[in-house]
Amino acid sequence: MRRELWCVFLGLFLSSPAFAQTREKIPPFVADVRGLFASLGTDDVTAADLTIAPESLPDRALGGAVGLTIYPLRRQGFAIGIGGEGLLAWGSSQPVDAAGVPAGPPVERRLQSLAGQLSFNFGHRDGWSYLSGGMGPLLFETFIGDLPPESPPRSMMLNFGGGARWFISRHLAFCFDLRFYETRPELSTPTSHGRERQRVFVLSAGAAFK
Repeated sequence: MRRELWCVFLGLFLSSPAFAQTREKIPPFVADVRGLFASLGTDDVTAADLTIAPESLPDRALGGAVGLTIYPLRRQGFAIGIGGEGLLAWGSSQPVDAAGVPAGPPVERRLQSLAGQLSFNFGHRDGWSYLSGGMGPLLFETFIGDLPPESPPRSMMLNFGGGARWFISRHLAFCFDLRFYETRPELSTPTSHGRERQRVFVLSAGAAFK
């Protein structure tokens, strides 16, 4: 899976306008606001703790992300960026019985992250692609009903991915980002449920400003 992902990124970079011609350097900073879709997968450990079937867990979530990146090192066609990103996504599903009738309260899953990132950027002022990775505290919890746990665990998690920005005016761009979050397993506690090790995929798109 990882090999195919990097092949896709490489194809995007080599075919993008960023490689077509030489233009001004990437700007000193950029901010992003994006809507996102997260693929959460299933988790036998969490389902067992909740005494529900694994397929009753919501396997996708919707939310938003914001980010800010500065570029302390800028060269013609290349820049190194340092920044941070926060995201919040929420998914819900309703267990049903064999007849399709709701069989209990909804199952909720929440993904929340705040991470620093280092990026390698290729292109020019009007459009560039990037590969990036980072680390930060991530909350990935599952619960039944409307109220989340009072003290959910947060762990330092790695993330890696890439994306691109294309400016449609001097200060406004369309942007997208593909990212994986490597979550760690968690043991059950009196206030939270256990979790398997997972790789969560997040696809986001929106607007960037410079």
